[in-house]
Amino acid sequence: MSSVGKKAEERIVDLIMMLAKHWLIIFTVLVLLFIIPIVGYSYLMSTGNPLLQSIAHVIFVLYKVTCHQLPERSLFVFGYQMTVCSRCFAIYAAFLAGCVAFAFVRTRLKIWSLKYFVIICIPMAIDGFAQLFGVPLPRGIGPGFELIWMTESTNLMRIVTGSIFGFGCALYVLPYLEEIFGSAPISPAANPGQQQPQQPASPESPAR
Repeated sequence: MSSVGKKAEERIVDLIMMLAKHWLIIFTVLVLLFIIPIVGYSYLMSTGNPLLQSIAHVIFVLYKVTCHQLPERSLFVFGYQMTVCSRCFAIYAAFLAGCVAFAFVRTRLKIWSLKYFVIICIPMAIDGFAQLFGVPLPRGIGPGFELIWMTESTNLMRIVTGSIFGFGCALYVLPYLEEIFGSAPISPAANPGQQQPQQPASPESPAR
């Protein structure tokens, strides 16, 4: 192999080792970069600057593939709605919080059973499907502490159920990634382009 090809191979291996070693930081930053425009859209719209508002409109269109973006189901900041609904925002924000939390327990948290993840999904599933099919559920408490039954969910319920799902989803998925990247070689000795030094054979012990 030529020296140029060998250097290219070494750089690729070094990049793979770097990604394997710092995958959680990289993944968390990517999640954060995904969330920032959700709030950033509202700020750009509030500036009144035509150029910034044009950028905001592009952001809104791009996020349409991730959410229905109904205003009545969305949160408003800076006087403008976010690019996703309250439930989606709660899922993404809680997933980011789960990434941060996982950094402190990554050596102790192991892969857990799918049935526990299904349990975490139940609150959001009940709230979402009840709203979809018009089934009344107690979604609030009146002034006399009586339950308020509604077919339409509230932003508070969307945030609570979305946060439970998002945080649980992070703590369910990340241990799998930890197992995948944790088994990847992070030592230059694992570079297939380098030959390992031969250890001298130890002399045989004389027979006693």
